[in-house]
Amino acid sequence: MLEVTDYLLLSIFGAAGAFMAGFLGVGGGIIYIPVLDYFLHKAGLQNELLVKAILANSLFTIIFSGTVASYKQYKLGNFYPSQILQTALPGILVALIFTYFIQTGTWYSKALFNGVFAGMLILIVIKMMVPSKHLETTAEAAPLKYAGVGSIAGIITAFSGLGGGIVMTPLFTDWLKQPIKKSSAISNGVIPLFALSIGIFNVFGVDVQQVIPGQIGLVVLPVVLPMIIATFLFAPMGVAIAHKFNSKTIRLVFALFVLTVLLRLLWQQFG
Repeated sequence: MLEVTDYLLLSIFGAAGAFMAGFLGVGGGIIYIPVLDYFLHKAGLQNELLVKAILANSLFTIIFSGTVASYKQYKLGNFYPSQILQTALPGILVALIFTYFIQTGTWYSKALFNGVFAGMLILIVIKMMVPSKHLETTAEAAPLKYAGVGSIAGIITAFSGLGGGIVMTPLFTDWLKQPIKKSSAISNGVIPLFALSIGIFNVFGVDVQQVIPGQIGLVVLPVVLPMIIATFLFAPMGVAIAHKFNSKTIRLVFALFVLTVLLRLLWQQFG
């Protein structure tokens, strides 16, 4: 069972994830996933149920970190509702389809989950640390391209619990050639829509045995609530600070941050 110090640590990690959600437009899942892995296991979840709960609780927390970060973008005048919807609607459909097959089956093991998570992090580190050969453009991308990004992000969201931001931001900048601050703003707007739709499914659409007090469906409220509370202060802070940095600096921070998470995961698996 969790102790008082555990709740304090959950609040601290929740604050860090929320800050990164605002600063990088990635939803905070990069921090939430390893944190939830540890604390959900400590609370009593194991095997396939642990993987399903990690995905569900990460996305449930991202509902709040993404919404708060997106609202801060709106207040700063950096909000793109048309592009958000063009990305989110097809992505939600794809994410729900894959989530259904994951949550109603037993084939998605912890080892497979860790492999998917590590593989994505490697690709993102490489992509973000290698300078793009294409310049940013002020021209608007076609709606079909936003739908393509949303569909890819929907698959990533279902399999990783990251909210899709880790792939949306690079795709917006390198494929659609959009400025990184605009890309982060669109990503921040899409992420809570993804997370909300999957979160509703994980609370009401999945029939699982209650293992932990405070568990509703796959969502474990005693674990996620301390993280959620921290988002309301630190997600807006991340957005505000990001507006003071140039695109190159944000890309470098993004790459180094993902690399740190990757090294931790590899150490956990093979160290």
